[in-house]
Amino acid sequence: MWLQGTLPVPNQEAVKLAIRAGFALGCHIAQCSKFDRKQYFYADLPKGYQISQFDEPICTGGQVLVDMSDGTTKRFGITRAHLEEDSGKTVYGGSDRLAGSDYALCDFNRAGVPLLEIVSEPDMRSGRDAYMYGDELRRVLRFCGVSDGNMAEGSMRCDVNIS
Repeated sequence: MWLQGTLPVPNQEAVKLAIRAGFALGCHIAQCSKFDRKQYFYADLPKGYQISQFDEPICTGGQVLVDMSDGTTKRFGITRAHLEEDSGKTVYGGSDRLAGSDYALCDFNRAGVPLLEIVSEPDMRSGRDAYMYGDELRRVLRFCGVSDGNMAEGSMRCDVNIS
């Protein structure tokens, strides 16, 4: 039962899987970690905040080593891996994005589900690097049983953020 003002309880299985992923990626596993309420307004986040980790993530550091097609091995660093709750998904009608769409719908089926977000270092220099990194990351997470890595079903998603 949900009561206003109650504190969230971490999903123990999500924490175990995050730690397993951290070990597989060579991350430092924090002895103490905390969650925050990240507040922002967006249609796919109806409660107006998201439970997330910011300044004390569960995993820091780490790397993904990729055997490139030219015979070299490239290192892609990992800044952090943290748990958060997933938001909903906005679906636009008449277009695949807001511009040109006739309407927008929100799918809340995944809202509140635990999500492990892995933030990489800015080591990718090409689309090929990004592909190879994502492919190897998916292979590692599948091998250690953290995710099935099925991108078509949304169990693994990749975003590009430039800041």
